[in-house]
Amino acid sequence: MANIKIALFEASPVPGEPFNKPFEAAGQLQVVGLFQKWEDLSEWVRESAVDMVAVSLDDDENIGLGVVERIVRTAPQVAMIGISRATDPASIIGAMRSGCAQFVCWPIDPEDLKSAINQIRASRLNATHKSRRICVVGSSGGSGATTVACNLSMELAHLTERPTALVDLNVEFGDVACAFDVTPKYTLADVCREGMEPDRMMVGQALHELPCKVSVLARPERLEDARLISPENVDRTFRLLAESFPYVVVDLPRGFNFLNSAALLHAERVLIVTQLGVPFVRNAIRIRDCLLQMDVPEDNIELVLNRCQASFERLKQADVEQHFGKPAFAIIPNDYKRVMTALDLGHPIVADAPNSPARLAIQQMAKRLVGGEENPAAGEGEGLFGKIFGRKTKATAPR
Repeated sequence: MANIKIALFEASPVPGEPFNKPFEAAGQLQVVGLFQKWEDLSEWVRESAVDMVAVSLDDDENIGLGVVERIVRTAPQVAMIGISRATDPASIIGAMRSGCAQFVCWPIDPEDLKSAINQIRASRLNATHKSRRICVVGSSGGSGATTVACNLSMELAHLTERPTALVDLNVEFGDVACAFDVTPKYTLADVCREGMEPDRMMVGQALHELPCKVSVLARPERLEDARLISPENVDRTFRLLAESFPYVVVDLPRGFNFLNSAALLHAERVLIVTQLGVPFVRNAIRIRDCLLQMDVPEDNIELVLNRCQASFERLKQADVEQHFGKPAFAIIPNDYKRVMTALDLGHPIVADAPNSPARLAIQQMAKRLVGGEENPAAGEGEGLFGKIFGRKTKATAPR
């Protein structure tokens, strides 16, 4: 049985009763540290460096309960064990309501501790949910990356009938909210501002929910607010999104900075959207090379050829694939008029043109990403989208 990393918290140590001793004696645990202050423990929790935290609840100022509540807000994936001498029902219920998954009496009986750990392993650590992060970046301006990201997120939600998050990480000039004709009340800057500590409630309030099971986290409204966003908080926000959304689609700007690095760190796929033009392809290869230098696995980097079969093409698909070193992940035909109409109206393509060749190609790309997970009840054509949007309805979220 693999060791579980556990942190210990005891605000008021009791002389002669070492809090760490029972945990160090348990063979399936790896104790990473014994902490007395939240500030020292918080870094381990935020970085998901521990699987569990055991908290002593025996202090006069309820510091232990406060730590439990903070962990629930900042790292709900971390399981907690409450430790206390109090065995009355009120104390046990209070610990559970604060967020403890298990309650063990002090002094600790080894079998009680083992049972608590096994219960947590069964319910929390062996969970099968796996969130997939898909980053989309355009090789040049006008390559269509935002259109791909927006419509791909909708197709993923449609195929799986599960919610999808869409994050606009182009914090200065992103167009995700505009593509859906919405004005979110909160933005990325409200959640990821330097000096803040994002939690599940904050992120949930900042998400703008569309009626198509896509939740948008928009870029800041004011340009100057983009400078206030912390890469560490961006990473933390992505971790929180992963707990609620099977798929997280990220619209990346061209250029690589600390914010982009936070998004790319755990990306399952990075889709480079390009067109069949020399400047587009050159930049696509440069982006691919930069991603490799950032230790993004080569198998995770994919090429998406957009606006293919256009009259102005000078390159062939085979030529681009040869330079890129692998076949294109998706080929999106040129459907300029309908795509631009959708962008101008703030509609997804499927709302007005469900049989658009571009829309159908993005749908096939979503199927490749989903693999065998799609819900068989989700059909072709308009399906769910036709019911939600109709042919003239804007994709706005109810207030």
